[in-house]
Amino acid sequence: MSDQNHSNDSNKNWNRRKFIKSLPLALGAPYVLLNQSKAATHDQGSALPHDASLEKLMESIPKPVIPMRPDLVKMYNKCWELGFKNSEHSTDENNFVDWYVDEAFDPRIFQWDVSFSMAWAKYSQGGMPNIESQDNFYRQQTPEGAIGGVIRKNGEFNKPPSAPSFTHNNLFSWAEWEYFMVTGDKSRFERVIPIIDKYTQWGIRNRRHKNGHFWWSGFGSGMDNSPRSKPTKPYPPYGWVDYDGNEALSAYYLAKMAEEIGMKDIADKYRKFHAEMKKLINQDMWSDKDQFYWDIDKDGSFMKVKTIASFWPMWGRVTEDKHVKGLVKHLNDTDSFNRPHRVPTTAADQKEYVPTGGYWRGSIWAPTNHMVTKGLQANGRLKLARDIVLNHLNNQAAVFQGTDTVWENYAPEFTKPGSPAKPDFVGWSADGPIAQLIENYIGININVPENSIRWNLLTTEEVGLKNLKFGDTTVKLVAKSRDKLHEDIVLEVDTGKSFELKVYDGKSTYKRTVKPGDNQIKIKTSN
Repeated sequence: MSDQNHSNDSNKNWNRRKFIKSLPLALGAPYVLLNQSKAATHDQGSALPHDASLEKLMESIPKPVIPMRPDLVKMYNKCWELGFKNSEHSTDENNFVDWYVDEAFDPRIFQWDVSFSMAWAKYSQGGMPNIESQDNFYRQQTPEGAIGGVIRKNGEFNKPPSAPSFTHNNLFSWAEWEYFMVTGDKSRFERVIPIIDKYTQWGIRNRRHKNGHFWWSGFGSGMDNSPRSKPTKPYPPYGWVDYDGNEALSAYYLAKMAEEIGMKDIADKYRKFHAEMKKLINQDMWSDKDQFYWDIDKDGSFMKVKTIASFWPMWGRVTEDKHVKGLVKHLNDTDSFNRPHRVPTTAADQKEYVPTGGYWRGSIWAPTNHMVTKGLQANGRLKLARDIVLNHLNNQAAVFQGTDTVWENYAPEFTKPGSPAKPDFVGWSADGPIAQLIENYIGININVPENSIRWNLLTTEEVGLKNLKFGDTTVKLVAKSRDKLHEDIVLEVDTGKSFELKVYDGKSTYKRTVKPGDNQIKIKTSN
């Protein structure tokens, strides 16, 4: 998971949740969530609808069209059921939002779990809470700007700000931007940008060495028992490549958010900070010899423990072409990260590697796989991103077939859950079956603010989505099957409004203006 002192109260919490949610059934009534408690203050959109139900959620979500893979559709639907079941409600003491996505681990909320859960929850289309779940962290911010990476269900920080594990992955701005992309709703920006800015500046003052690099602990990084670090200690390493990469990522999206609503000073500040982090990371942490990023020691020397943490700079938009090429070589190396289930969190050529998982000593985890996939996607490596997603989904689906659930993590060498791993982990383990299924396997990425849809169509099978909310309408997009990848493309697109469609087939991008109505679009490829 992502913090120490894994509470034995998790079973108690599950039993309480199971008991409460079974009450309407015991009374012979259909299960309907009731808004029985409200936080002291709440934001627009956080209130729990009185008619919320699993049935309504399943009607509201996008419907994947994958005739050849009913196993993936079944897992997709099960993840929505688990996400709904595992969602939680505020209490009078914690000042949380009324209804929020829960990480499904124990009676606490975890910063990077919630942010990574936003990757799939953004597609709930009104049937479940999503981005407002981050407000539970914003509301606990101290006057100095600190936000705890783990918050107990009574609203208190799990650790004091002085603890090395206090701060966790700064993913708030990325999650806010992702929500904006699929909804076009930027109404949150004016309120949350100052919060994220203040939090980032607290980290700069309190978690940064004189050499400019950031530090936390193994638990702070979320990679609890990784061989690169100590769970509760800020050293080793001295400079942490994942923390640096994460701060670059946060700055990148914070600048975009600020620019969107005309906060020029904030946008300029974080563009400069991003450029500063890019220079530091590439200057101090990149090895031309190894073609890899490393954590660094106090004297600036490389600390060569090969883990998935070294791919954060790619997502943080600090890599240049030579860096991406080097990282891709490691991702494709069958002695390293290209194992039967991709991508292990500790490389297979490390002595600490555990073939059955060993938590962060080899297991495949949703957040780090999503980080790698999005890093590749951001750098134009769309085929490799899809290959990794396809491998991950195939392994998840095989385990799902035998267990009827998704797991906290997975073994890298076997078609099994990791050892150890918790079941029903939605939570972030839905990133693959929902977000990556839509964005990488099917390949549909929507941009509501620009009224455009990009479709990375990198398969010959029939794929698509129905009931996808796109601004003030819904769209259906289905690509007919083909014999070969670069044959002509036939699409069925049903939409209530015009938009720009960009179809990429692995070599070329084809742009079409789609008109309202039921359209059949034929694209004669140039390949």
